[in-house]
Amino acid sequence: MKRHRIMIIGSNVTTVQRVSGHCLKQNAEVFPYYSIPTLEEITLFAPDVLVLCLPIRGKLHHQLLQPCILWSEQLMNDNSPLATTFTELSACLNKFL
Repeated sequence: MKRHRIMIIGSNVTTVQRVSGHCLKQNAEVFPYYSIPTLEEITLFAPDVLVLCLPIRGKLHHQLLQPCILWSEQLMNDNSPLATTFTELSACLNKFL
């Protein structure tokens, strides 16, 4: 069985660790990244899906080719998939993986 690759991106270490821990429970390979990676770094990890822990500088998710889930514990007005609970995050991961 193929293990899916999930890259967790964010500047808040605690948030990235919490989300990474949840994704590990999904039996996925998890790559936490505690900053804003370049597109080349994302390509190197070759994730199946990205989870962006908001707030994040700029509109990184608009430049990406991979499916992207925005994680925030605060509601936002955006058309991107947004997860605010771990249940919603699991549902989004299941949709993309």
